[in-house]
This record gives sequence, C-alpha cells and structure tokens, in this order.
Amino acid sequence: MEKFRFDPESHAYYLGSVRIPSVTQIISGVGLISDFARNDAAAERGTLVHLALALFGANKLDFSTVDERIMGWVLSGVRFYESMKFKPVVLETPDYHPDYLYGYTFDGIGSSSMGDILIDWKTGKKTRATALQLAAYLDPVQRRWGGKWKRLAVELDEYGGEPNLAYPASDQRTDFADFLACRRVYDLLGGR
Repeated sequence: MEKFRFDPESHAYYLGSVRIPSVTQIISGVGLISDFARNDAAAERGTLVHLALALFGANKLDFSTVDERIMGWVLSGVRFYESMKFKPVVLETPDYHPDYLYGYTFDGIGSSSMGDILIDWKTGKKTRATALQLAAYLDPVQRRWGGKWKRLAVELDEYGGEPNLAYPASDQRTDFADFLACRRVYDLLGGR
C-alpha cells in the first residue's frame, strides 16, 4: 500500500509520489468556490485561525502569541468550545479517502451539547460548497473513527461574538453523492 503524506508548505496531499487532489481543489475546480473566496489573505487568515483553535482544543494556546488581526475569530471559536461544551476527539488531521483518492484536513470531531459533531471552522460565510466539503470529510472520518457525526459549519464572528452554527441546509443524504459527482467532473476536466 502506498504511503500517504501531507505537505503543509504546499498544502498538497500525496499517495507515494503521486499527488492527489484536495477536497477544496475539487470543489473549486468545478466552479463551486467563487474567486472572491479564494484570495490569499483569506486563506492565510483561515489557516492561522484553524491553528489557534486546534491549539486551544489541545489546551496549548498561548493567547499572547495570537495576532490581533485574527483575535476576534479565535475568541468566537473559544466561545463555541465553551458554550457547546465541545470536547474534541481529533483536531486538524490530514487524511485521504482510500476509494476516491482525494486528500483533506478536517477541523475536528468531538462531543458537544448537541451530540457528536464534525466541525468546519469558517472565517467567512458557509456556502453550498460547505455541505459538499463536510460530506467529503464525513465518509472517510466515519470509516476511520466510527461514530455518527453530525456535520456542522461554525461561522466564526470577526469581532469575537457568538458563532453562527449552520447544519448543511441541503438533503444530507445526497451531499456525498453530489461531491462524488464533482470528483468525477474534476477528473474529466483534467484535474484543473
């Protein structure tokens, strides 16, 4: 079996020496992520907020090291941890789907006052692509860690307020099939 690896510098996923597409590449490659949502500043902000919240979840966040420009989103995430009594089981874990050969890094799974949840932090607003993204994570996460995880997008507040909690609005039973259709179209387009 080929060895899986994730390169955090290039945010690339590999099986052996072969690069496999990420969930974001697939969804973006079929036109479901707008150019507006793909700017470098937003991507860097998201990366830093995700890192800070993973450190918080592992009881390792030193708030004095958090850049003031992202502090509001981080504090909103902390509010989520506290108000939802979120107890993470796994955080910020790169992995891949063994059957459909795509890579992903999911934000976290854990118990909460709402039950067991698979979360996705958002420093912007969720979109239709968010439901597909969470479905793409859910199938392999359930295979590896078991459980019946509810998918939950957590829209963090820029100013540190309560986050908006958003279950995917679409029919959750079809979301994974819809993502797999995107996966196939991505391949047909030449993996762009």
